[in-house]
Amino acid sequence: MLPLLPQFDLALTDPPYGTGGWRRDATGAGSNPAAKLVREQWDDGALEWLRLCRGVPVLTFWPAAHMPALMGAAVACGYDKVRMLYMRKLDPKPQVGGRVSWAVEPIVALGNEGFQLYGGTDWCEASTPRLNRDADATGHPYQKPLQVMQWALDKTKAPAVVDPYMGSGTTGVAAVLAGRQFFGVEQERRYFDMACERIARAQAQGSLLVEVKAAAPQQTMLELP
Repeated sequence: MLPLLPQFDLALTDPPYGTGGWRRDATGAGSNPAAKLVREQWDDGALEWLRLCRGVPVLTFWPAAHMPALMGAAVACGYDKVRMLYMRKLDPKPQVGGRVSWAVEPIVALGNEGFQLYGGTDWCEASTPRLNRDADATGHPYQKPLQVMQWALDKTKAPAVVDPYMGSGTTGVAAVLAGRQFFGVEQERRYFDMACERIARAQAQGSLLVEVKAAAPQQTMLELP
């Protein structure tokens, strides 16, 4: 999909990684510790998209456990400048057995000579949206806070942004609220439709705040062979 898109200036994304793990057959199992280890396609992280970013700057969430793989792919794609940003979760999920709760998510910034990040510090605090608690929660299992995506986007001056793993569209919402052009890619139809609806609402909201109205979002599905 990325090769088919018009010119973009930044990739801001949260690609799938570590989606497997120990799982119970059902919730509410109480003290029953029985579980099974599930391995999924994205457990080690998705990296194919990086070479399709045309060398533009990239801001990507990425786990420390798989950082060597990302750095190797970045070098292979010609990136020679790396910076780190961080999202600090205000309410990280507790872990079983007294293990460490992961309260910080790294955001890796990749670029080349001349690439700069602007404004503030290198970290942002926010709570991850949760159903039945937060009005903006979509039910996507890895939804990122809008506040964090806006903060990350504000670190750049890129006029056109792409998210190759759009999910429920939070990057797109942040982009249109900032007056940036946005391209999103999502393979699951329910999240694609959800993202288009959220982005359209954000664009309508933004049109009330500025004199010049941006073009209406266009929803496009490409049938893959």
